[in-house]
Amino acid sequence: MRITNTMISNSAKNHISSAKNKLLKYEEQYTSQQKIQRPSDDPTVAVRSLRLRTTYSQVEQYLEKNVQDALNWMDMTEGALTNVGKMLDSMKHFLVQGDVDFMEASERKSVIQTLKKNVEGIFREEANADYAGRYLFSGYRTDTSLLFPSLTDNLEYKITENFSYDSFRNVTSVIGGARYSPDTSSGQEYIDNTAITTTAYRLQLAYTNCATEVNFDTGMDEAIQFTFTNSNGEDITDSILSGDLRIELSTSSLNVREVADDDVLYLYDTGEILVGKNVFNAIQENQASISVDYLKSEFKQFDVRPEMYFKADCHDVVTDKTIKYSEPEGQTIRYEVNFNQTINVNTQARDALSTDIYRTIEYIEQNIQYVDEAETRINEVDKLIGNTTDEEELTKLKSLKVSLEDELKLRVKVMSEAFGIGLTMVDNVEAQLNIAVADLGAKYNRTQLTYDKLLDTRLDTEDKLAENEGVELPDVFINITQANNLYQASLSATSKILGNSLLSYI
Repeated sequence: MRITNTMISNSAKNHISSAKNKLLKYEEQYTSQQKIQRPSDDPTVAVRSLRLRTTYSQVEQYLEKNVQDALNWMDMTEGALTNVGKMLDSMKHFLVQGDVDFMEASERKSVIQTLKKNVEGIFREEANADYAGRYLFSGYRTDTSLLFPSLTDNLEYKITENFSYDSFRNVTSVIGGARYSPDTSSGQEYIDNTAITTTAYRLQLAYTNCATEVNFDTGMDEAIQFTFTNSNGEDITDSILSGDLRIELSTSSLNVREVADDDVLYLYDTGEILVGKNVFNAIQENQASISVDYLKSEFKQFDVRPEMYFKADCHDVVTDKTIKYSEPEGQTIRYEVNFNQTINVNTQARDALSTDIYRTIEYIEQNIQYVDEAETRINEVDKLIGNTTDEEELTKLKSLKVSLEDELKLRVKVMSEAFGIGLTMVDNVEAQLNIAVADLGAKYNRTQLTYDKLLDTRLDTEDKLAENEGVELPDVFINITQANNLYQASLSATSKILGNSLLSYI
């Protein structure tokens, strides 16, 4: 084979170009400290790098956004629930005071105002709290406040509230009572009308001042409807609970009669259901659960929205539209905090805070009012006695005073029992609250562990990225030196070879 100068020249140029490319490659690695500058340099490194960078981007999203947002949400929730616990402790102090001590009118007023302020703080400030514009305790409806922000009279609700057979409370009521009348014939008439106590079994609904008329399509014939189900889940049809109940719509102002054994009395203004002994016994024997459908309209500012706690149908009287809300159970807001890992960050108000909080305080306030009214009547009789000279009238007034004093003693006793009911309520709510806080704490700890794991994952990914993309400077320095020597050698060899030709020998 004949070797020409052109062949030698081309070969030398290829060697020089190859040496120069290697020199350029190592020079770029040395200055950029990266193995490759473009995917074509090393496709394997490029593909592995893309995967690692995708992983790193996802880890960063979890760490800086998802997990951090979840922890912040739970921090805010924990702070609110902790404040609620402090307010309940404060309430307990005043409830104990009302349970064991007789308080003057000014003290009673101060105590009930303090209790109401605590209730306002629990619901208006803590239960209605939000995080970054999203309400914490509203379930899926994070854009809707737990409470009505203003007086609302355009909405009518059919509310379904569920109770168990052990939801009843045995309450004492004062009925009857003597009242001054100029037509009273004798003091004995006052004595005969002296107030007495009676007991009944009570269910307390979540709302007062309930509606008494069906104004939209609810499927109800009356303003209240009961469904009784035994422990086997069967509707009760063979007992006193079969539907032969006499439901009486009444108000607390008519609470001057004893509830008959077979009666169910609905006090719509106080949101109470009183049942007689036979009804109560039948419920207990069947271990019955009770579903109560009732109507409510005209909500005051800061009343709890029914759909946040109960299954409800909401009718707008302006637009004539009805929205049906299902039972707000298990409305969990889940954050993806790691690869294929989610966590529930929210706590619903119905799971942490019972409506018994404000209903029980309303019951205490009602009984305090009864005591105040009894004392007022006694003071009025004292004035009449001081202004009377007629002996017969004086005798009647003294009998009236004795009757009123006996009534006052009964009402003070019932008021004390109401404070005791308040203490029980606080204990029950604290137990419910503690469960919610414990569940929240467990979720927080799991999220924190995930956060720590993600930190380790990010560090590992950074190390793998550095190992895959980065270079060792000493190695690159050696390589660039060798490449430079090779390049210089190729130039030197080429200059010697191409310096001679056939013409040099002619």
